[in-house]
Amino acid sequence: MLINEVARIAGMSKDGIRHYEEMGLIASSPRQAGSRFYRDYDPAVLEVIEQIRQAQRLGFSLKEIGPLLKAHGSARLTPEETVAFLQDRLVAIHEKQAALREIEEFISEKLERYRRVVDELEKASA
Repeated sequence: MLINEVARIAGMSKDGIRHYEEMGLIASSPRQAGSRFYRDYDPAVLEVIEQIRQAQRLGFSLKEIGPLLKAHGSARLTPEETVAFLQDRLVAIHEKQAALREIEEFISEKLERYRRVVDELEKASA
């Protein structure tokens, strides 16, 4: 499959496909047509792209997904390693949630202060 077809089926841009390839998440092989070289992708790459997207929805970064794909493909992780990895991931998610709560609190407080200012300005001009 050529990159255009992979991108169209996966619902991605060609740049996105190239980025995944640059990061080592997917692979292609060079194919020559006349004097030009093209990237040829195995149709199985579509399944890998779907796995990448699922991992992203779970909060994994592309840098974290690479080792996961390699481990999954080679079945190197033991159940204990998998549990440890997932526990670490859960801790990271909880930390992100706590940081987001702090940001939400900051914005809410700032919003309330500005609402009071607006209310005071409206009262003063009435």
